[in-house]
Amino acid sequence: MAPRPKAAVIGAGMSGLVSAVLLAMHGWEVHVFEQHHKPGGLLHRFFRGGVPYETGFHYCGSIQREHILGRCLAHLGVLDRIDWVAMDPDGFDRVILPHMEFRVPVGVEAYRERLKSTFPAEAAGIDGYMADLLEAIRHYGLYRFEDSIDTEQFIRWEGVSLDEVIARHVRDPSLRAILAAQSSLYGVHTHEAPFGLHAVIMHHFLSGAYRARGGGDALTGALVDRLRELGGELHLRAEVTQILVDDKRRVQGVELASGQRVDASLVFSSLHPRMLFDLIPDDGLVRKAYRSRIMGQRLGLAHFGVYAQLDREPHEIGQANIYRMSTNDPSCILRDIRPGHVPFYFAAAPPPSPDRDGRPAHTLLLSAALSWGQIAPWADTSPGRRPAEYKQLKTELEATVLEAFMQDFPSLRGHVVRSEASTALSTQRYTRSPCGAMYGHYHSIDQMGRYRLPQIIRIHNFVQVGQGVFTPGILGTTLSAYYGCGYHLGLARLVQELEAT
Repeated sequence: MAPRPKAAVIGAGMSGLVSAVLLAMHGWEVHVFEQHHKPGGLLHRFFRGGVPYETGFHYCGSIQREHILGRCLAHLGVLDRIDWVAMDPDGFDRVILPHMEFRVPVGVEAYRERLKSTFPAEAAGIDGYMADLLEAIRHYGLYRFEDSIDTEQFIRWEGVSLDEVIARHVRDPSLRAILAAQSSLYGVHTHEAPFGLHAVIMHHFLSGAYRARGGGDALTGALVDRLRELGGELHLRAEVTQILVDDKRRVQGVELASGQRVDASLVFSSLHPRMLFDLIPDDGLVRKAYRSRIMGQRLGLAHFGVYAQLDREPHEIGQANIYRMSTNDPSCILRDIRPGHVPFYFAAAPPPSPDRDGRPAHTLLLSAALSWGQIAPWADTSPGRRPAEYKQLKTELEATVLEAFMQDFPSLRGHVVRSEASTALSTQRYTRSPCGAMYGHYHSIDQMGRYRLPQIIRIHNFVQVGQGVFTPGILGTTLSAYYGCGYHLGLARLVQELEAT
């Protein structure tokens, strides 16, 4: 029997692991190389005192098989390995404005009707907005189980901003803020955010909102187990330092920091595209125009995270996310926090996981914007050796974010057992994302649509996947892997397999 062709996958985040499983399902011998000591990328949890804390996995949209993410996870063989927890169907997202709160229900029609009952004077505009949302998602290929797209319509909906579509239909400032709140899930100012991208993300969550018991580790673990069942291998603490390419621009494998060379006739990278140039020689393998384009791209949002352990269940939040806006102006979402002031925060309380003694551990995740420029002066320092000024800033910002949350949920005051914070320095260290960008590149209308980065370049049998070349989140990174594998396995074939799952 002929040996299986060998593939190397760089990075064990969501897009890398999905790519690896797909390739292994189709006869490839797959090796995944991860520089960190555990897989998951932005999915992975960290532990303090035996208590697990989520980092980047808050929730995902519908995992029912009639919707694309659920079908993909079933096709990969991992859907039923995860204990999914449905979020509150009457309000999985709670948008809190200065003078009101709006709860986002599951279901497109339920959402429409709640908007109209809350803002009756805007009923006609809400119908127009929802019509645009449903029209936009029709042109997102694989999201609709299609292997092709209407390029003209796709570019149209990625070329118009969220601000423009909202302004076309509604005037009420509170309603405008509510419609824009979830732009924080991809971190783009609403005047630059592609409406099509926003429409897909909103539709995905309106179709059903779920968390995984065990968080991002549960999803990562299911994919790793599946990969190993298929004969694939995961190599941890295995940093790839070079992609090997022959004189005909064909990949030959990868070289690790240890000096080991691994032969492979196909290489997938889930790294940010900027990192590609550290892995290939500068001898014309990629066009100068492409290199300039990558290096000139704006990077995505950097963030400040607060992770708290509580001594009881935070039933005040329930199975919902909190989007707290200090004003009705959506631009507050991306404004930096500073000591004493929080323009916007996102909060979530994951399903409790057992601590080291088997008792349920209740935790809280808070996230707010903190641009790279605010912490760049300490970029060259190492963990454990950060200067006092950096530590002081973190301490002040942590206290500020927690106080903002407690003002909104005063009954939880006094129930924080411990807390700690992180900045983009941690994101950069653990994921190698340039400047700690949480969502890869900045997914704006001038970097999406007709300007989207290609997943394949001049290097033959080399494919880029992940939010750096596609869209963010569990959905976006999963679809990036399917599109990436489609170049070699055939996208139409994968769609047929999805339809048969």
